[in-house]
Amino acid sequence: MLGDRFDGRRHDLDALRVFFFGTLIIYHSSLVYGTKTWWINTSGATKLIDLITVGSHPWRMSLLFFISGVVTASLLKKRSVAEIRKTRTRQLLLPFVFGVLVVVPPQVYFSPYNFAPDLSYWEFWKTYVVSGLRLEHMWFLAYLWIYVIAWSIAQPQLARRWPGLSVSLAAWLRGRVLFVAPIAFLSILRLCLYPVFRETLVISSDVYSHAVYFSMFMLGTLLANEQSFWQEIDRQRWISLGVATLSLAVLAALSVFIPREARPEALVFAVRIIRSVFQWSAVLVLLAFAARFASRPNRVIMHLNKSIMTYYIAHQTVIVIAAYYIAKAGLLDIRSFIPLVVITALVCALIAETKGLATARLMPFLAGIVVARRGLRKPLPQETA
Repeated sequence: MLGDRFDGRRHDLDALRVFFFGTLIIYHSSLVYGTKTWWINTSGATKLIDLITVGSHPWRMSLLFFISGVVTASLLKKRSVAEIRKTRTRQLLLPFVFGVLVVVPPQVYFSPYNFAPDLSYWEFWKTYVVSGLRLEHMWFLAYLWIYVIAWSIAQPQLARRWPGLSVSLAAWLRGRVLFVAPIAFLSILRLCLYPVFRETLVISSDVYSHAVYFSMFMLGTLLANEQSFWQEIDRQRWISLGVATLSLAVLAALSVFIPREARPEALVFAVRIIRSVFQWSAVLVLLAFAARFASRPNRVIMHLNKSIMTYYIAHQTVIVIAAYYIAKAGLLDIRSFIPLVVITALVCALIAETKGLATARLMPFLAGIVVARRGLRKPLPQETA
């Protein structure tokens, strides 16, 4: 079963991508109801909803960059490095530019952080572009493009100077080393870099995130075609599940009972290590069980996978606009969480099924709706680890 996956399309990775973007809609919707400051927040925030962040944030982007690395390296079977670089540039930069210029601005416009509430949307947009663009969730596209370019430069050198690197790495990542080495590496980054640089999601200063995500991307490129690695994570799947479950339980308990600001320095140190344990073990669990349960073609997954980029680009703006109007109706409390997720998924599906035409028409239309202005003003939020 495992060997068959290397002869054609990786259906397990297709399934994981769909799973990832599905959880991303849930995650960003949960920020409306949690205690973390976001574009729009309900007044009745609850710590329990923060558990969605606790259970998904540590591994989510690491897994996506690892999968992106695997897919990128797998393309070498049919294309040259130069062709991959050209294709990826077109696939990533065009949606990135469209997203930053068209999709992101309504998030500011419909939020309490609108810096020009008395302007029409067109006037607001011109002021927004001049005053400084925000990447928001489009940062992933920019980071991935940078990593692809870096890989395209490094790959020929690695292949010439260390032709056996992938085989040696796969042979090394066996048994305890499969867990200890990556967890130690991630822990060192989280203990040494994160306190200094934090997670800024600003390309030029995001040292910690680059260290984590580029490492995961390169790891994916190196292990993409190493069957022994995939067999090993399958063999260790139950241990991975046990470690992930235990570490998640500890993180959840600490989140509920000991607020971050009340934690002593020693506990903060320990939590960062536990997060690294959960981060890597969750990645292993998802890779291993996806290979077992999604090894064959699935029509729904295949269909969704074709339009997954549209879901990604549109979803956060849809959440902000929908949450705004739910709040205007006086219904923005925890009971509206599931309806918000459903509305977001349905609107994203509408945009995707109209093959992108709705993206160009729906977003500016929604952003141009005359909205009631609110006087609340706060600094613009930043996402943190």
